Amino acid sequence: MTWLSLLLPIYRVEAWLPACLESLRDQLDDGVEVIFVDDASPDRSAALAAALLPQGRVICEPVNRGVSAARNRLLDTARGDYLWFIDPDDLLEPGAIARLRAVIDQHRPDLVTCDFRVFDDGPSTASTQARHRHIASFEGPTGVLMADVNQRLRGLFTQGQFHPWSKIVRRACWPAGLRFPEGRVFEDMAVYPRLALHTPRHVHVAEVWVAYRQRSGSLLSKLDAKRLDDWTAALDGLAADLPPLDDDARFEIAHFCARTLLRARRRRRQLGGEALQGLRTDAERFDRSSPLNRRELLAAYLRRGRWLRGLQWWRSA
Repeated sequence: MTWLSLLLPIYRVEAWLPACLESLRDQLDDGVEVIFVDDASPDRSAALAAALLPQGRVICEPVNRGVSAARNRLLDTARGDYLWFIDPDDLLEPGAIARLRAVIDQHRPDLVTCDFRVFDDGPSTASTQARHRHIASFEGPTGVLMADVNQRLRGLFTQGQFHPWSKIVRRACWPAGLRFPEGRVFEDMAVYPRLALHTPRHVHVAEVWVAYRQRSGSLLSKLDAKRLDDWTAALDGLAADLPPLDDDARFEIAHFCARTLLRARRRRRQLGGEALQGLRTDAERFDRSSPLNRRELLAAYLRRGRWLRGLQWWRSA
């Protein structure tokens, strides 16, 4: 039986793929399948995947359609009970799969979240290395089974780390209609908050299982008008999908939506021109994403003694 599917979308990763596969090769057992979708990559990524991990399955797409389409193809192909997306330029820490198997055997969760570290290929200071040594993807208890949707959403939105590779999901819980939006960036932010509504049994493991490679030119540093539009569109309509929640969970979701709105506005004003046309749309999307309206969020900031944040929100909203 296949208990785990490791899912890797590959495109222009020839330089980093060998290290990624080396990090996971010795961790595989007979119940783990590895699937690659080569998104018409112009380099040797597909050939490397087949040569370095012959027990894996490589699917080659005829045309490039982007990472969302590759992830959706992987979803449709996977046979494992649990799904774990791995970026092919990252590393899996030693023992991560064995630790995951132990958590699954003990708790049979629908969702497992793990922590990660960040490293880069260029020079970095000692203080930067220390700051990125352990980044939490969830705020809350570790190693215990949680079934409270308030706790799950509050902990996820407090940290705001919606990367696919820090979340392992039981395949049976993935809704048939929930897919990564093709042609857009911030596709993970569009999927995983909604997916968390369908994973009632959650275990967080406060251990670093993934090493995230920080390559030059992060997505946030390259925000243009199109990417800004994708960013604020990711959570559009989330408020209508949410179940009744307690005050703390609603606040953390609203606060995350507000931070996204304010950062997008700041970037639009820096860019000027065409980017300014999205200001009104961004605000409308906040209204459809946040479980608190603008006045309610201001009042929540003030009740929590977050006066500076409240002032910033009042001046902007």
